[in-house]
This record gives sequence, C-alpha cells and structure tokens, in this order.
Amino acid sequence: MQKHKHRVAVMLLSYAGSTGLAVALVAVFRLLIHVNVTTVALSFLVLILLVATRWRLAHSVYLSILCTLLYNFFFLPPVGTLTIADPQNWVTLSVFLGTSVLVSHLSESERRQRELSERRRIEVERLYEFSQQLLLLEDLRSLARATPSIAAKVFSLRAVALYVAGQDIAYYSDPANELLPVMELKKAAQNIESGVRKISDTFIVPLVLGMQSAGVLALTDGMYPQEMYEAIGGLVAIALERAAALERTSHMEATREGERLRGALLDSVTHELRTPLTAIRAAATTLLGHPALPEAERNEMYAVVDEESLRLDRLIGEAIEMAQLDSAGLRVRPELQDVHEVIEVVLQEEQARLRGRMVQVNIPEALPRVPMDQELVRRVLRHLIENAVKYSPTKSPMEIKAEVKDERLLVHIADHGMGIDQSEQPFIFDKFFRGSRQRNRVEGSGMGLAIAKAILTAHGGGIEVKSESGSGSTFTFWLPLTGLAQDSR
Repeated sequence: MQKHKHRVAVMLLSYAGSTGLAVALVAVFRLLIHVNVTTVALSFLVLILLVATRWRLAHSVYLSILCTLLYNFFFLPPVGTLTIADPQNWVTLSVFLGTSVLVSHLSESERRQRELSERRRIEVERLYEFSQQLLLLEDLRSLARATPSIAAKVFSLRAVALYVAGQDIAYYSDPANELLPVMELKKAAQNIESGVRKISDTFIVPLVLGMQSAGVLALTDGMYPQEMYEAIGGLVAIALERAAALERTSHMEATREGERLRGALLDSVTHELRTPLTAIRAAATTLLGHPALPEAERNEMYAVVDEESLRLDRLIGEAIEMAQLDSAGLRVRPELQDVHEVIEVVLQEEQARLRGRMVQVNIPEALPRVPMDQELVRRVLRHLIENAVKYSPTKSPMEIKAEVKDERLLVHIADHGMGIDQSEQPFIFDKFFRGSRQRNRVEGSGMGLAIAKAILTAHGGGIEVKSESGSGSTFTFWLPLTGLAQDSR
C-alpha cells in the first residue's frame, strides 16, 4: 500500500513537472523571445521527446495533446482562442500532433528495448556467475548439496529444491521451505516429457540430458521468463553430468593405477625377491649336499647366503617403508641439524656399498643448521647414494654439494652413469618405476626414489633430477630453512 501511494505521488509530480515546463516554454516565447510558429512547434517537439525518453507513452501522449492545445491557443491565429481561421493551420496542427505521438511511440519502443536488453544482460550475467560457481564443485554429492543454495543466492529466489535421480535424495536451499515433498519431486523427475511447468508460484524444471533424466529442479517464481528457468535447469543438468563423469573417470584412473601398481609389484616380487631366494636356496643345497666341501668354497657359500639375505631384508624393508608412507604413518620430528655431519654419517654407513669409490664432498662451512628429521633425511641420502652407485660405472667418482638458495637448503648428488632418457624423467619418482634400459641389468625394486620424495614432501621440501643420456644424472633435493617447528604427519 505504501509503495502504491509512493508511485502515485511520483506520477502526479511528473505530470505536474512536464505541464510546468510546457507552460514555461509558452511564457518564454510570449514574453521574452518572439519567434515564429515553426520554432515554437520544434521546441514543443523537443520537450515531448525529452519527456518520452524519461517516462511512459501515456505521459508523452498527454504532453503531446497539451502542447497542441497551447500551440493553437497562444501561437496560431486567432491567438487567444482554440478556433483555427486558416484551413492550412489545421494541417499544421494535425501534423504537429501526429508527429508528437509518433515520436512518443518511437521513444517508448526504444526505451522498452533498452530495458529488455538490460534485463537480458543481467540474466546472462547471473547465468554466467551460476555456471562458474557450479564448476568449482567437482564432487557429485557436494555439488548436489550446494546447488540449491547457490541458485537461490544468485537468482534472488526465496527457495530452491533439487532432486537427484541417481542418489534418490532431495536437497533444499531452505530446510524450512521444502517447496515440494521428495515423492512429488521424484514423480516429476520420472515425467520428463512434461517440460517446464508452473504449480502455484513454483516452477518445476526437469533436468534432462538426451533422453535420460538426472533429476528435477523446483524454484519459486523470481519473475523471470520461462526460458530463464530452462537455462538454469540446463546448467544444473550439465554440472551434475560433469561431476558424475569426473567421478567415473577418477574411479577408472584409480582402478587403472591400482592395476599398474599391482603389476609392478608382482614383477618386483617375482624378480627381485625370487633372485636372492634362489641364490640362498642354491647355496644351502650345496652346503647340505656336500658336507666335505673345501673350506674356501664353504665360506663362499656362507657369503652368498649372507649377502643375499641382506638384499632380501633390504627389499622387504623398502616395501614396509613404502607401505607406511602410503598409509600416512610417517611422522616428521624436526630438529636443527648440521647437514655436513648428516652427510658424513651416511657416507660412513655406506662404505661397504661405495667399495672405495671416490666421493667429492663440497659443503661450505658457513651453511646454517636446518630443521630436519635426521633419521628420515639420512634415508633420503642412502637411497640417492645407492641409486648413484647402481647406475654408474664401478670406479667412477660421485659428487655431493650443498648450498643455500632462496631460503632453502639444496643438496646435489651427481654421478657419471648412463643418464636417464628424457621421456622417462617425469616418471622417475613414481613407485615401482624403473628405466627401460636398466630394468633387466640392475637389481632394484623401483621404490627408493619414491620413498625419498615422500620423505622430502613431508618436510615441506622436494626433489628433482637433471640428466642427459650418456652424461650422468644430478639429483637435487631441498629443505626449507624454516617452517617445521613441530611434529607433522
């Protein structure tokens, strides 16, 4: 009621204002500026055009009739009367009135078109915003749960309900306003041929892609055209299908990755575990079958059993370590450590594997102490040193360097082996991955680099490799100088 009174007041003021302008124009031409009747008619037309661009057609028609009367009364002879003495003035007056009404009509059409364009622009902007927000949600359940609230907010709707056929669940933007019960929404979803329809003040929009129903959307009337509700439904249907497709793809990728890992694990088990077991069994058989075996040969069999047992223990340890990392069992306990001391300890531990190989260590004395879990970083160094030993000639040197750069400690371990093919470098840190050229030449499970990467990631660091085929490889890992103040998982 209050709004209606306000509109009436505004309308009356606008009519009074335009009337005042017309009267003021007459006063100016009668008292201040004396002009011919043609100038007066054009001035009235300009005033009518200005009013027509501002207000509705009825207002401009009213002003056209008013200006026609004023033009006749004050400017066409005999002046001061509404009588027209000269028949030609009838033509003039008729043309003036017709032109005024035509100008008013054209201006009204243009104004309506402008308002329609502005309304369409707003609708398109809202549809774009709605689609962008839907694209941010890739999980099907999260998308279905959030869509009603997003639609209600973007399109300024009182309530929105979404029924998803695949889940047989309804979601509401306002739990207190369910619009329609779940059973009615389910029936509407099954009746996809009915199209968009209106029940009371609620629009029912089937979500259809091709000939399949994805559900139904119920929206309160937001004074939009029906095409707008169809567009909203289309965006929701596409978003639901996209989320479902992503879930299917993720499931397929996980299945494919599981099959790949299973195959790699079986390959590793059948090759890497069977080899030491075969050697141990052969040595044991020899010892049991030849009690009088010479001491030298007996000691050689003992050495084979010991060496292959250690190899078997190491492979099982790596598998257990990788399983712990996969199950988020890794705990990082950082303490400030001197990287030079850590490297020296690892080199002492790996003397047997290095077998006299020359290792050049270049570590500046001024390096700061770095927060790290010493035991875990020692594992990283052991895996990288073992990797360098495996894939480089026996007597070739190895270089270990350390430096501080960009608030990080960088450690470089370089060998002079055959290098890694460019095509294989992106996969070198994947579990069970081994280079195609070395797979059958060098023993290993393909877990060492994956373990090193997982440990460094838990520290907030990382690892990369630079290699050219035939020129050796340089592995660089880094740790942040600060940031690990407490235990992390």
